[in-house]
Amino acid sequence: MAKPIVVGFDFDGVVAYNPARLARYPISFIKQNILGIHTVSFFIPKNGIERAFWSLAHESSMFPALGVTHLRHLVSEGVIEAHLLTSRFGFLEPNLRRFLRFWNLSNVFTSVTLNTREEQPHLFKERIIRAKKFEYFVEDNWDIVSHLAANLPRRQKGTRLTTVHWIYNIFDRNQPYPHKYPYLEKSLEHIVTGRTIKATP
Repeated sequence: MAKPIVVGFDFDGVVAYNPARLARYPISFIKQNILGIHTVSFFIPKNGIERAFWSLAHESSMFPALGVTHLRHLVSEGVIEAHLLTSRFGFLEPNLRRFLRFWNLSNVFTSVTLNTREEQPHLFKERIIRAKKFEYFVEDNWDIVSHLAANLPRRQKGTRLTTVHWIYNIFDRNQPYPHKYPYLEKSLEHIVTGRTIKATP
């Protein structure tokens, strides 16, 4: 039997459907074109009020994304070894664990890693991906995708050791990128191309 494909998955917007992610493009546009901020940086809540607002904002991730049932099937069949890698800070862990228990996803992921050091999300994910050596990583935030695509190590022939898949939304879908997909199901289909698996669970 072939070894499982080791895949890392972001949570909000990838494993969980998150309508709030649609706001990312206009926010990014304002930062770059109006405020003149071109470096990748993310807000990190520090005080109680900021954290309460941040917790409320993340409550929008209420439902599994399209493709989670297929992911569960691929894991149970030994095709994929799934790891959850989220930029969520440590104070959001109870909400995350509650979601995974409610939707019977706790046993799908070999590891669950949160941003407990409150690092910049793009740098945090780069560090963990380098350490865990994922074959693929599925992410929905374009700023993080572009950073990872530029900074993750390459093989001798030039291809990335980790292929980053991007789950785009309706606002940023025209951004050119070789591995972009509208939702998780399509990303999974490309990841397992060439493997002999059932088409549906």
